[in-house]
Amino acid sequence: MAEHNEEEIRRGVMPITGLVPMISVQDVERSLEFYSLLGFAVGNRVPRQGRMNWAWLYAPNAPDWRRGPNLMLSRSEHEIDPAAKGVLLYLYATDLAGLRAEFMSAGINPGPIKYPDYLPKGEFAVQDPDGYRIMVAQTDSETP
Repeated sequence: MAEHNEEEIRRGVMPITGLVPMISVQDVERSLEFYSLLGFAVGNRVPRQGRMNWAWLYAPNAPDWRRGPNLMLSRSEHEIDPAAKGVLLYLYATDLAGLRAEFMSAGINPGPIKYPDYLPKGEFAVQDPDGYRIMVAQTDSETP
C-alpha cells in the first residue's frame, strides 16, 4: 500500500480532491447565522424546506468555490461537547482586524489578535454557538 501511494505521489496523482469537515450542531440555522459572518452560504440542505437537519456551506465569493472553504453542519439530537472531541477549525481571512470587528458588531466576543512566532500577521480565537473553537488567521503569501 505504501509503495503504491509513493508511486502515485511521484506521478503527481492526488487520491483526495478535497476536504470538507462536518460538525454536529444543536441548531443548523443558528450555526448558519454565525458562519455567514465568515462568508459561508448554504449550497445544499436537507430537507429542502423547513428546519434543516443538514447543510453544506460553501464560500460563494471564493475565486473557485469548489476549492474554497467548505463545511457541513449536521443537527444532533444529543448534547454537543466540542472540547471532548478536540475539534479546532483553523481559517484564514483577508482582513483579520475587519472580521474581528464584524464579530464584535454582531455581539460575538472574539479573543484579542495575537501575534505568535509561527504567524506574525496575527490570529484570534472565537467560539461558534455550539462551543467549537475557531482560530482565524491573517492570510499572506505564505498561507492559504
